Amino acid sequence: MLGGYMGKMLWVHLDTGAIEEQTVSEALQHDFIGGYGIGARLLYDHVPATADALSPENVLGFMTGPLTGTMTPTGTRWTVVCKSPLTDGWGDANGSGFFAVALKRAGYDGIFFTGVAPRPVYLYLEDGKAELRDASALWGWDCYQVEDWVKETLGRDVEAACIGPAGEKLVRIAGIVHHKGRVAARSGVGAVMGAKRLKLVAARGNLTIPVADPEGMRQLYKKYAGQIKSGVGFSNFYRKTGTPGYTSIGAVNGDSPVRNWRDSVAHFQGAENLEFEELLKYRVQRKACWHCPIACWGTCQLEYAGRPFEAHQPEYETGAAFGPLLMNSYYPSIIAANDLCNRYGLDTISAGSCIAFAFECYEAGVIGPGDTDGLELRWGNHTAMNQLLEKIARREGIGDFLAEGVQRATERLGAAARPFAIHIGGQELPMHDPRYEPAMGVIYRMDATPGRHTQACQFIVPPGYASDRPGFGEEPHKQAGRGHWVKEALCLHHVSSTAGLCLFGYLSMMVTALPEFISATWGHPFTLQDMMITGERIANVRQAFNVRAGINPLTWSIPERAYGIPALPDGPTAGIRVQIEQMTQEFLRDMGWTADTAVPRPEVLRRLGLDDIARDLWH
Repeated sequence: MLGGYMGKMLWVHLDTGAIEEQTVSEALQHDFIGGYGIGARLLYDHVPATADALSPENVLGFMTGPLTGTMTPTGTRWTVVCKSPLTDGWGDANGSGFFAVALKRAGYDGIFFTGVAPRPVYLYLEDGKAELRDASALWGWDCYQVEDWVKETLGRDVEAACIGPAGEKLVRIAGIVHHKGRVAARSGVGAVMGAKRLKLVAARGNLTIPVADPEGMRQLYKKYAGQIKSGVGFSNFYRKTGTPGYTSIGAVNGDSPVRNWRDSVAHFQGAENLEFEELLKYRVQRKACWHCPIACWGTCQLEYAGRPFEAHQPEYETGAAFGPLLMNSYYPSIIAANDLCNRYGLDTISAGSCIAFAFECYEAGVIGPGDTDGLELRWGNHTAMNQLLEKIARREGIGDFLAEGVQRATERLGAAARPFAIHIGGQELPMHDPRYEPAMGVIYRMDATPGRHTQACQFIVPPGYASDRPGFGEEPHKQAGRGHWVKEALCLHHVSSTAGLCLFGYLSMMVTALPEFISATWGHPFTLQDMMITGERIANVRQAFNVRAGINPLTWSIPERAYGIPALPDGPTAGIRVQIEQMTQEFLRDMGWTADTAVPRPEVLRRLGLDDIARDLWH
């Protein structure tokens, strides 16, 4: 077995209560690393192509990576995998904090849940032992209540990931919450967990994570933690402000969508109210994930609408989704929205997008006060924003069909609402505008989890990687070749993510860090070229999962306004129309996928050692 792994996967059969341990072959570790790499390979084999995402046939997995819990700076990530109830295709979501290290030190590289429990349950893990326990008394609790209960009842050293009322009610934009705000948010993973009547996973671990070269790891830590502290890559930005430092910048430079993607930033007044210095008025503590030298997040204390509370500071995506997207520049209301999402267990990106959709439907007369229980869904009305957020989480009134996501909400409201539903393949778009960086349009469309900004590392590569790619957001009118450059970013990032490394650490160390840490952890050479091949293999398995499910991303409708159709008349991105078909074909040629169906070609699959998938897709 390679270093960096505990050597065991747990399969929990919720319908019978049976728990079985399985080992993972060294070949699987080598070829797919961990995280959604191993997760995709296993779910391809275990989830039927026709399975409904909220049915017992779906499998829900929690995965770590070989660098998780080691001396690798920012090796803190955990990944949830399943078939997505938003897209009906491949789904994954990524979280941080302390849970992944506890899970691994409890003795497991990953856990997979099958079936549906007859009553609410939770899984407790400790030092190689696993037990399903009754969670009926916890059902209906919000995520903060569960976190407090875990610490008070199970122990201060126990870490947990749970769902709130949104996941229990099968809200399709529900996430899985750890530490009151470190969230695996996207792909509707919380709804899958709720469908299985699984309230939480709790872990306490004291086991040692084996690495092949401990002294080598210590030396590498000194080298690369030193790079983070000296300002390599994005490290100064992440250490100084974290992503909230970009909230006001994106609202000025054209990266943030405005008024449900309809207007340019020239029409958004109040960007200065979203500056980081405004957030600092409410922040009470700077915090870090497990042993992280960056410490990019923190907590806030304030009062909003007569309610005092303490909450995680909102990341950029959250600030933009509840800010410029809704024409709102009142920071306390954005922090309050973030708090509600974390309490109820909602993805802030999709939640903000659903509310923007509802606001525009209200403005256009598609819905009225009679549909909204009297809420005036007008741009900038942050009181209505937060009230509607609670309705979505509880599936109350208009919140019931908004809880389905904008694609399914449009199916209910009809053709008049369709232009306002900004999604691809069922997943709402993140807060980075393809008119600002056109390659994001390819990533949103062509990744196996559509509408995701972190896939392909947001068109960014680590410092030290030789590439003639344009910088993020530079010269957006020059689009030829950008689709070609998506592949290298995608393949590199797949390895970073599946190894358990945080994206912020990945972009704050030289590109040599990841292969060097994997080599020292494994006790087996792993090069930059190996990263490219392994990342390509992972990309093809995720894509094959979708192909087998009958998904062709080239048939998905593109939200025209997000792609500059028509182009904006003013602002920094005026006149930009995203040449999505040209860039998509560049990407498909580089990947070796068919030009009309995005099916990986058999020779590509065989070159990557995926002969069985080649037979499945090409008979």
